[in-house]
Formats: sequence, structure tokens, C-alpha cells
Amino acid sequence: MQTMKKICSIMLIGTLVFASMTSSVFAASNRQSVFSDLTMSSQFYEPIYSMYLKEIYEADYSNDSALIHPKKNVTRGDAAYMLYHLLGLTYEDGRDFSDMNTSDHYYEAIETLAARGVIDGFKDGTFRPMDSLTRGQMSKIISSAFDYQIKISPTLPYTDVTEAFKPFVHALSEQGITKGVTATKFAPNRFITRQEMAAFLHRAYKKVPGSEYNDFEVMNTVNEATRKTRMIAVQGLEANFPNQRITDIREDMSTVTVEPYLTKALTDYLDSCYYCDGANVQSDFDFGLKYTLKTLTNTSIIVESAIPSNIINEGHQATIKLVRIKDVWKIQSVVTKSFDDEPLDLSIEQAIDYLNFAIPVHWNEEVKSIKYIGKHAVSGVEQFLVNDQSLYWFNLNTGELNKQ
Repeated sequence: MQTMKKICSIMLIGTLVFASMTSSVFAASNRQSVFSDLTMSSQFYEPIYSMYLKEIYEADYSNDSALIHPKKNVTRGDAAYMLYHLLGLTYEDGRDFSDMNTSDHYYEAIETLAARGVIDGFKDGTFRPMDSLTRGQMSKIISSAFDYQIKISPTLPYTDVTEAFKPFVHALSEQGITKGVTATKFAPNRFITRQEMAAFLHRAYKKVPGSEYNDFEVMNTVNEATRKTRMIAVQGLEANFPNQRITDIREDMSTVTVEPYLTKALTDYLDSCYYCDGANVQSDFDFGLKYTLKTLTNTSIIVESAIPSNIINEGHQATIKLVRIKDVWKIQSVVTKSFDDEPLDLSIEQAIDYLNFAIPVHWNEEVKSIKYIGKHAVSGVEQFLVNDQSLYWFNLNTGELNKQ
């Protein structure tokens, strides 16, 4: 369960920013940029948006604005962190660099990628995680991370690439990941920005066969698809409530869903209230509560999971199916089951394992100890004492978690 906890703690994105921000609205579309410093007309919008929904990129929030800092340089530590989480890697003990601490947020990423031979340090034993990443260094780590075929002394059209980076730049060119900054220049010594890094990662990741996804990548794919449908519906409600029509978002919704889910998403959109319950579309699953992979192929993903109940909404179990059309994963169906019909029926041991993950994420409390102290006399839900001071109620059948 440790791996699942690590996966789920990364996957949980919380509430997306739904406020109106800098926009570049396409014809017959209500979509707006979710970032105040990047418009939808930018060639980098979709790559950055995808990295954001996958939680590879974080935004800075202030006064109803979300800053993604697209032109900020990527550091070597940043790059390792991005690849580690994008590929859903599990920690491996690698080389100990003298300028890193175990408390650094990129520590596990750098250690793991070093153990896999994806990244190198310097001869003095340092990694220099705060140094800006060059395009040449980027070519090596992406080529290595995605296991591209490396040719010795290949021929390149770029005249400014040294022998050290030629094999890796050639690999990216062969895969269609880069075309250089000009027909004859790659600019290997130029620092790479967040928007450029997002574009490289986005292009590389779209080529990964679905059948090779690990659990993290499956869950990331599911969450990105559900988050995109939710954003489309919310932005449509924001623009059109209370006079929304299916035609307002049909074209946008068809970019991320297919039948029969397309019709359901559009119908739920009409039934939604912007001022009360927001978009009545699929919420994020809580994969820490339940995760069962039923099907994984290059063109199809089927996952069983659950959305826990809370004090406002009833949760449910669900089977979600995604299909890959060209290089886009779209939701095809969501079949739900109420907890009355199919309760979670967790054991106390499973509940404690889940609470170790959920309490820090949902209640921002570090868990040092958990004790089960029995059922509540009135409600009948299970009670757990955390850190010998905080009392939590947890329903084994619905996943509802409350702090008393």
C-alpha cells in the first residue's frame, strides 16, 4: 500500500481554479485560459495545461489569479521532479550528491533517476539542482528517461551541437520531439523555459503506448480526462447560466468525451446550477480508497474506483472507461453504483492504511499514530484517534471522513 499512498498523494489536485482569467476564446467556445500569464492562443498552452492537470506543474495562486510562469527557467532539480512524477516512478536509492538533502522536494526524483542512469552529476560530486537546465542537458534526460535508441556519432543538421549531446539530440529528432530552433541550430547551451520543457514532455509522453502505463500513469490519465470535462462544463456555466444550452459546450466536450458519455455530460450540464453545486459532471476519483485496473491496452483503459461521500454529496463506486483516439484519451462511459447497492466494506486495517494517506491530504495533519477506538454510539461510524489528540469519524462503507 506504500506505493499506492505515494501515487495518490501526488494525484490529488484539490479544487481547480474556475475563475475567469486571461482568455483567448475560440469560435463557438466558452473555454478560457486557467492561467493569468498564458493565453490559449499560445502554442504552449495545451502542453502546460496537460502538465498542470497531471500535477507535474504547479501554479501560484493570488487574488483569483493563477500564475504558471511559462518563461521561467527550469532548474535541474525541477526537471528531475517533472520526469519522476510524469512517469510515475517509485523511489530507488541512487547516487548521494553532496549538495542535496533528504528533505529537498526533488531528492527522491534525483536519486531515482540517477539510479536509472537518466541523469548525471558533476565530477566534484555535486548535482547542482538549482542550476538552470540547458537544452543539451534536456535532450539527454528525456532521451534516457523514455529509453530512446541512442546512436553513436550520428549525423545532425544542427551545426552547434557538441559530440557529447549529438546522440541525444539525434534521438529527439528521430522521435519528432524537436526540430531545433532553426533548420541548422539547436542552441544546446540555451536555458530551457517551463513552457518549452512542457512542450518537450508533452510530445514525448503522447508517444508512450497505453499498454506500458504503470498504475500512476493510468490514474493520471483518468484524472486529466475528468478534470478537462469538469473545466469545460464549469466555464460554460460561468458564461451562460441560467440560459445554458447543450450547443454551448458540445464542440468543446467532444474533444474529451465520446458517446455515450458525451450525451450524459451535456445533459448534466443543463441540470447544473452555477451558484449552488457547480458542474454536475464526474468528480476526481479517490484512488487511495479504491483502485482496480480492469483493462489496459493501447486504446482502452477501464478502471474501478470510488468517489467518497461527504457532508454535502453522496459518493459512489464507478467503472470508468477511456478510449484513445489518435493521441487523445477520451471518456467513453462512466457506470456508477451507489454505496447502498455496493458498499466499500473496508476492514479496520484497510481504513487505517487509507487514513494515513487521506488525513494529511484532506485535513493537513501529519499522522504519527492512529488508534481505532470503536464505533460511535449514535452514528455507528468508526472512530479513530490520531496522534493521541484528534478524533476522526470514518465510514467503512462510503469513505466519508470527518474530523470531530
